[in-house]
Amino acid sequence: MSPTLLHKQQQKLLAVTKRWIDRAEKLHGQTFSMPEVRFDLRGQAAGQYRGGSRPCIRYNMEIAAAQFDAYCHRTPPHEVAHYVIDRLYPGNRTRPHGREWRELMQAFGREPSRCHQYSLKNVQLRKQRRFAYACACRQHHLSATRHNRVAHHGMKYRCTACGEVLQQASCK
Repeated sequence: MSPTLLHKQQQKLLAVTKRWIDRAEKLHGQTFSMPEVRFDLRGQAAGQYRGGSRPCIRYNMEIAAAQFDAYCHRTPPHEVAHYVIDRLYPGNRTRPHGREWRELMQAFGREPSRCHQYSLKNVQLRKQRRFAYACACRQHHLSATRHNRVAHHGMKYRCTACGEVLQQASCK
């Protein structure tokens, strides 16, 4: 893909994001500032909203480039809805795809589903190493992230079947 096309796609995504924020302002009768928008998301997620004092919407340009029109139709309203709900209910622990978010998606005229249906055929996926753990009833394979939480932060994971704490399987 040419850098010019990528830049044009980014500009269009910024404009689409702003239009959804404008629409939310009309629906709720209040002003929402434009959050930071980044184009650095990788992996299987199409988009991501991060709240807090510096709200940020992140877009996955690899997925966007492969299916740009569908992406512009689905992902920006999804992420803007997260942003708007975060601003409408500050400090309130609303669920990410809870009632408030679903109602706003419906007000936007969009399907309130939490997962995208984009083809990931040509998307470079990150693969995490897996670590063997066991309980009383079976063997489990924890991701590197969960393994590190166990090893370095004392996190404990339990089997959903037997309830026993998972232990790292010994190497033989």
